[in-house]
Amino acid sequence: MIITDFANIMATVGGSSIISSGLTYLFAKRKYKTEADSTEIDNLKKSVEVYQTIIDDLKDRIQDIKNEVTVMKAEFDIKLKQAKEDCNESKL
Repeated sequence: MIITDFANIMATVGGSSIISSGLTYLFAKRKYKTEADSTEIDNLKKSVEVYQTIIDDLKDRIQDIKNEVTVMKAEFDIKLKQAKEDCNESKL
């Protein structure tokens, strides 16, 4: 009877240990997955910020180039007009 009681106690303790270990594993696994997902989201946010900075810089550069083209076109038009006037004057 003592052996049977001891076996029952050991089975109960062993069984509860296995169950608690299994539950701990499941909850820990969920926690680690959530942390990994959170880290991945943070990394993606940082990547988006880097790309957004690059895009904003490129937009500024494109605007600068457009402004330069506008100025150069105006200068070209003025010089072309002067060249036409000079050509007309030389024909007279």
